[in-house]
Formats: sequence, structure tokens, C-alpha cells
Amino acid sequence: MYTASFQVIPIKTKDLESTIDRVIRLIRNSGLKYEVNAHSTVVEGELEDLLNLQFEIIKVCENMCERCVFTFQIDIKRGGVKIDDKVRKYRMES
Repeated sequence: MYTASFQVIPIKTKDLESTIDRVIRLIRNSGLKYEVNAHSTVVEGELEDLLNLQFEIIKVCENMCERCVFTFQIDIKRGGVKIDDKVRKYRMES
């Protein structure tokens, strides 16, 4: 199990919000566990699934934006790593 963060920054697009909505919908429809944050989205899954999702996000950005900055980070840990393991102690109680 891996975690990856995706950050999409549309620079030249007709509709910034629609681009972000489309990317989030793609992540949601992937079936992978994810958390949307103020500056990025963190996704948990197998390496192949995360890399395939990265490719799909790039295609969305190419289709919807004249220019877009896309950042992808992946946490590789022997034995796996999950979102909850990384942030549980930092979450605000509701």
C-alpha cells in the first residue's frame, strides 16, 4: 500500500473550478481511498493504481487547460503506508 499526493494548478483554463471538479470526480470514481485538502488531494492504493490515476489526471489537464502545473508525490515504505497511519494523531477532533 502506498500514499500519493496530487496537486493540480490550472494556469490557463476557461474554468478553473470545472477543471478541479473534474479531477476530484476522477479520483472519487477510481474507488481508491482519498482525502481532499486545501492544497492537494492524498490518495491511498497500490502503486499501479496510483500511477494509472496520475496518467488519467494528466489527460484531463491536457484536455481542459492550455497550461497546468501538476505535482505528484508518492510515499514508498517497506510494508506499506496508509493515510490514517500518517495523520491520525494530527487530526482535529470534531
